[in-house]
Amino acid sequence: MRRTRQSLLYLFLVWIILVLVNGCSGPTKIGEPPSEAACSSIVDTKCVKCHYKTRICDALGTKSVSKWEKTIKFMKKQGTQLTDDEQNKLIACLSSLPKGSNVVCQ
Repeated sequence: MRRTRQSLLYLFLVWIILVLVNGCSGPTKIGEPPSEAACSSIVDTKCVKCHYKTRICDALGTKSVSKWEKTIKFMKKQGTQLTDDEQNKLIACLSSLPKGSNVVCQ
């Protein structure tokens, strides 16, 4: 009985450690941001269909990569047509641009 309890406790602790390691693995790597022209093009053709540039500009410099990933995934659920490549480029752009960047804000 005692051995069974001990085994269950060890299994539970191993499971907790695996969950924590997996949960703390960090955001997805998205690669280097594309050129400013590519960033501007994606924002102008995809994002500005539904949002004013000021809304996007105000969010620059305030969100991490993982928050931009969540935002873009939500926009795709709302109907935004983005390829996986465009999505990764957009996340890389928006998460790397500083607040007020001319790439998006003009």
